[in-house]
Amino acid sequence: MSLSLSALRELVAIGLTAEQILRVAEAQAEASESPRQRTKAAERQARYEERKRQKASENVSSDVRNDASEADASLPLPPSPQTPQPPTPSREIKPPIVPQTDQPAGPSRRKPKRAIPDGFPSAEAIAEQQAKARSVGANLDVANQAERFRNWSIGNDARYADWAATWRNWCDRAIKNAPKTAVAAAQSRATPSEADRWRRWLREYRLNGHWPSDDAGPRPGHPACRVPAALLAEFGHAPAPAANDHKPDLFARGDAA
Repeated sequence: MSLSLSALRELVAIGLTAEQILRVAEAQAEASESPRQRTKAAERQARYEERKRQKASENVSSDVRNDASEADASLPLPPSPQTPQPPTPSREIKPPIVPQTDQPAGPSRRKPKRAIPDGFPSAEAIAEQQAKARSVGANLDVANQAERFRNWSIGNDARYADWAATWRNWCDRAIKNAPKTAVAAAQSRATPSEADRWRRWLREYRLNGHWPSDDAGPRPGHPACRVPAALLAEFGHAPAPAANDHKPDLFARGDAA
């Protein structure tokens, strides 16, 4: 049974809201229904409430599963038991290697390089090198070399730690390349020994048959040959026969007339 129009007006007049009026109408309808109808309505209401609780429970379970999945995805996966992970080596910091040296710490023993000193080389250094050049027969003006040495050193801004050694090396090269004096050149031409002269004549005689009778006397094989027996044997000549066994050879080359 529904509310009449007059009843609705009265409820509105007393200031009830629409929800309150709806509740009054439902209560009046339930009161007017039969017990069987009220039971069916209660069952429908109970089933409706049960479905609501199940749906709410399912939603909560789904949210929990989703949250758990998201949390699991953010965590790193544990290593597989079949592939054990090697331990991470710790980085060992080693002290720097300091080179060992036998020399004590301190200033270097090496002399500093400097420009040529004033007045170097001295007169004594020039005289020493001039005597050295004279002793080996080198035709060299060492005073002129000293001037060239100074000009070269200043022009090239040369820097040396030992200028005395540098000057000696300069003079050694100049003496080696200098021409020889006339006396030294004559002395350097050694006079050949007598054995060397015989060997030269014997070598020419073997090559072209010429024998210098004017200087060497009778040729090899002549009884009057003056060539030493050892040198004759060295060049394959037999010793000279005795004088009484000698037969004159009118066609012999190089014999004295």
